[in-house]
Amino acid sequence: MDLKQSKILGGLGAIFILCFIIPVIGWILSIVGFILTAIAVSQISKTVNEKSIFSNYLISIILFFASIVTAIIGAFGFVVRFILKNLDKFENLNPEFWDRFNKFGNRNLPHLRDFPQIRELLSNLGNQIWILLIILAIVWIMILVAGLFTKFSFDKISEKVKINNFKISGLLIFIGSILTILFGIGFIIILIGVIFEIISFFSLPDKYEEVQLT
Repeated sequence: MDLKQSKILGGLGAIFILCFIIPVIGWILSIVGFILTAIAVSQISKTVNEKSIFSNYLISIILFFASIVTAIIGAFGFVVRFILKNLDKFENLNPEFWDRFNKFGNRNLPHLRDFPQIRELLSNLGNQIWILLIILAIVWIMILVAGLFTKFSFDKISEKVKINNFKISGLLIFIGSILTILFGIGFIIILIGVIFEIISFFSLPDKYEEVQLT
């Protein structure tokens, strides 16, 4: 059975996933990368006759994109809710505050003791921060579970095609997803995991029978 197309699509897809760091078009390339990788994983799943490989990977992709949507909608909703609940305070801000704020380049920043409305706004923000923390917790759980299902998928691929780098990639992505709560550390580990994913796909043999005979 042929794995050559999966090898090319998966390798290129994983490379495109890393392109999210490119300004403007990076996120588009990244989405294309996920699609290509999903097609490759689907083909591998059919070739090795293991449905769980693709189903687990599909779940991971859905959860990952759901976490992004949740983060965007949640953050936007939080900001809008905060502004609407404190609209009167924003409207009553002394014009001098904005005048000083606009002169940031001159280091003529407003001091909080001169503007009690700002102190009150910050206090209200602190009282509502728990909502933001709940949103972040939900997003983190989604990313964590997505990483776990990626690990399930890659572990099974590794078992079937005898390429250990798939298992390493899945483990790193899972560990990185756990550590996304620490921001930079988690994402760096995930990036390393994707690099191993690239290596894994390009290490696939052209024919599955070759793997079975080893």
